[in-house]
Amino acid sequence: MSVYLEYDQSASQFAETTQTSSDDTILLAIDEAQKKLIMSVPENIGMITRRSAERQARGITKSGFLCKDGSRVGRNHELEVLGSGGQLPDRLRDSPREVY
Repeated sequence: MSVYLEYDQSASQFAETTQTSSDDTILLAIDEAQKKLIMSVPENIGMITRRSAERQARGITKSGFLCKDGSRVGRNHELEVLGSGGQLPDRLRDSPREVY
């Protein structure tokens, strides 16, 4: 059974959801059978938001996520990040100055 979490940018934390996919928010699927956390990051998400959600997800791999029913899921799972949202912009990848 998989548990789906949606990242709330205003609260900077994950919350349970019934959605399995989204085009505008970061979703985290906790797959207990494969022992994996799969975080999907849409294109329109900024780098700071992505990094914050990734830190939260790594915390879930350490201590788990407490569900509404009282169970704790996600502990000792592997984190996998999908999607290209939140990447460093191309204009910041190259230095405008030459290295001496």
